Amino acid sequence: MRTVLAALALMLTATSSGPVLAQSMDNTSVWAQQQNLQQLLNGALSAIRNDDPATACQLRRQALAILNANLDPFMATYPTNNWADLQISLQGSVNKCTAQGF
Repeated sequence: MRTVLAALALMLTATSSGPVLAQSMDNTSVWAQQQNLQQLLNGALSAIRNDDPATACQLRRQALAILNANLDPFMATYPTNNWADLQISLQGSVNKCTAQGF
């Protein structure tokens, strides 16, 4: 689980640090949402490292909500990321959290 989250966080970091394109207001909003998603994933990794599953679960839920709400814009703006894989991974993590009572 940690390996998957770490790999996904690295994937998002690598893409977000790529060349900056001219951004319209919509792209700025997509970029901001992607940054929010990245911060939540980073926070979830930190919570896992600190053995805080409740916080990790909360941050994963928030990340999944952002991803679900922005999936199409993320795919259009950052086409090299495997957003569907991230979505499946986060959904699995959230399901596991729910099953564990978090």
